[in-house]
Amino acid sequence: MMEAMNSTPKYQHIEALHSKATKYLLLMQHTNNLIEQQLAESLLPHQQMKVISLTAPHDDALAQLLNSITDELKQLKAGIHTVIYGDESFLWMVQQCVVQIGCLKEEISLVLDGSVQPKIKNIYCVHCGHLQKTVADDYCACEHCHVELMIRSHFSERLGAYMGVCANVHQSVGAKV
Repeated sequence: MMEAMNSTPKYQHIEALHSKATKYLLLMQHTNNLIEQQLAESLLPHQQMKVISLTAPHDDALAQLLNSITDELKQLKAGIHTVIYGDESFLWMVQQCVVQIGCLKEEISLVLDGSVQPKIKNIYCVHCGHLQKTVADDYCACEHCHVELMIRSHFSERLGAYMGVCANVHQSVGAKV
């Protein structure tokens, strides 16, 4: 019998970042001088590092960050390595943006900020296609179709989300719990 394929996301540690790029773009969810310093030290002797931080956790600031990322990457030449630092939801949203701009996955490092509490993750409802954020570990209700979802460990890098499947086989899809 085949073993189940592990599809949980894997992240890098600051200490393990060793790229041969000459320039780095550090995209941070929040300003954190200690992390910036650790990253700068682990990426030495590479002197060129541009830092863009999201200082306010709301949609306008996020849209502004994504515009800054787009503008910055359009100006830079080949050979840049992008390091994204933040919570899981932030990592995958920004990673998708950076890939759409034209960066290869090999040019991107995702570093999870494990200190963020509560841990926010994206859930994709396989029944209606709704994508939502939650702090739940095992179960949540879909905001759109109201199905009680079991959060699976299966993670889609394309969607940047864990799969949510109906937790109750006797519940009809669309029926309120």
